[in-house]
Amino acid sequence: MIPFVIIGGTLSWLYVDSNRSMILDAAVENNKQIVKNMDSSLNPLLRLAMYPEHDPSIFQIMRKDYTAYPYPLYERQKDFETVGGIIRNSMLLYTDLIESVVIYQSKNHIVIGRSNDDYMDHHYLEHEFYHEPFVQNILQNKGRYVPVGIHPEKLLSFHEKPVVSIGRAIMDPYTKENLGLILLNVGVDQLKTLWSDIQFTEHTRFYLIDENENVVYSKNSSEIGKPSADVLGQDMAGIGGEEQETRESKDHYLITSTSTITPWKAVTLIPKDELFGFVDIIVRTIVISLILLLGLSIVASIYVATSITKPLSVLNEKMKLVSQGNLDVAIDIQHGEVGRISITIDRMLKEIRRLIQRIYKEEQEKRQLELVALQSQIRPHFMYNTLNVIKWMAKIQGATGIEEALTAFSSVIKFTAKTESDYVTIREEVEFIQNYTKILDFRYLNKFEVFYAIDPNVLEYKTLKFLLQPLVENAIFHGFDEIPYKGKLEIRINEEAGRIIMLVTDNGRGMSKAEQQELEQGSAADQMNSIGIKNIRKRIELHYGEGYGLWITSGENSGTTAKIVIPVIKNGKSGEFE
Repeated sequence: MIPFVIIGGTLSWLYVDSNRSMILDAAVENNKQIVKNMDSSLNPLLRLAMYPEHDPSIFQIMRKDYTAYPYPLYERQKDFETVGGIIRNSMLLYTDLIESVVIYQSKNHIVIGRSNDDYMDHHYLEHEFYHEPFVQNILQNKGRYVPVGIHPEKLLSFHEKPVVSIGRAIMDPYTKENLGLILLNVGVDQLKTLWSDIQFTEHTRFYLIDENENVVYSKNSSEIGKPSADVLGQDMAGIGGEEQETRESKDHYLITSTSTITPWKAVTLIPKDELFGFVDIIVRTIVISLILLLGLSIVASIYVATSITKPLSVLNEKMKLVSQGNLDVAIDIQHGEVGRISITIDRMLKEIRRLIQRIYKEEQEKRQLELVALQSQIRPHFMYNTLNVIKWMAKIQGATGIEEALTAFSSVIKFTAKTESDYVTIREEVEFIQNYTKILDFRYLNKFEVFYAIDPNVLEYKTLKFLLQPLVENAIFHGFDEIPYKGKLEIRINEEAGRIIMLVTDNGRGMSKAEQQELEQGSAADQMNSIGIKNIRKRIELHYGEGYGLWITSGENSGTTAKIVIPVIKNGKSGEFE
């Protein structure tokens, strides 16, 4: 019951927490997307604000002093129509967001162009417009675009419709003179097209707040233009200029996202009880389900306890006997789940008894094999010691040839019996070959001679045992067989590019292509040690991998060259190459 409650409660908490986080993250992303939509829509307005400087006709008009013309009113009317046509036919085609456009000339304090000809408050233009704080702010920013928060459109709107604006001073690039400004007005009604009307909950509220902390947009039109602190109350307190912020009050989540183009902020106010209403229903459902399942588990546990406690007690007693070493116990419980377990345990005990018998038999066989191996290990040592006795007898009797042959044979036997490792130094391998060829020289009565060209720097490097012996054996037994001249065997060992190169070259009778093929396939005649050749290649492959191996080149009556390539090993551990 306790694990059931813990697991159920933990899973419920994780579910609720993950869903709460997911819903809240979705609300945050929605708020950020609204700001991105707004920034994407305002970007064209920033480019349009630079239009007067790039249009030569508007720029020339901005520099005019109408008092210098003989007919100033005519000149102003003509320019007004020109600029108005450019605004309507060019600038307004870029976006549907613009409510109105005004281009103001500072020199004559006049409007040289506007987007509509319906209405303009000339009294406001002549006495108030130039002194408006937002107009002065635009002129003081010297050509940088200035976002203007919520304000009434007094110049072109009879009812002083609330708008937001993007303004920019028009500068003369040569004299740095402030020629005037362009003002792009966006109606609040156009702004609401930038975000979806879909709400997370019924009473979710969305606001757009300008740089002066005034409400630019609200679903409740009476709140537009009011200070945000009056509309949001304490929920708005402490909201700074962070790009993204999520605040939590007692009853609401307040999510703010700041525009990257303007200092305006999108604010979403979501009631907690509505945001997580569905999750709360799920939580109540889970809690009720857990209580019902807990009651069922109690009933089931009582039933299970009464049905299996007794058979388990019997099984427990039987297993105690097994733990005391009595493996011949028979478990005869046949019914229920415990009965099936008992049958399985009985089979297991039988298998254990069978395995014990098999292990006992295998241990006996292993001891016999170890005895045989020990005996086979004793034989080379016994032969080595016996040869040493015979060598000293030959020395005492003055038989130097026999003494020298026995010394070489003893060294060969000693090297062969060495079993500590598969690796020896190149010096030891060469000494073994020297003793081996010395014995063969006694046998063949100076029928061949051996030359060594060993780089002294490689003598202490490690190599596999018996790499050279099968090659030397093939050269002497096969290459020098029935030749009418004295055989010459040359053994070269040196280091090239981080590899050990071993060359065994003879001037024997060589091999035909057919004989080489038989040697490669391991089916050569007895006089050729194809088994040794195959063994060399296999050992090199197993110990060193690809890139290393044995290659044999030969021609009929032109001798044979065997080439072994292995890596440089200085520490004697397989796989740790230079």
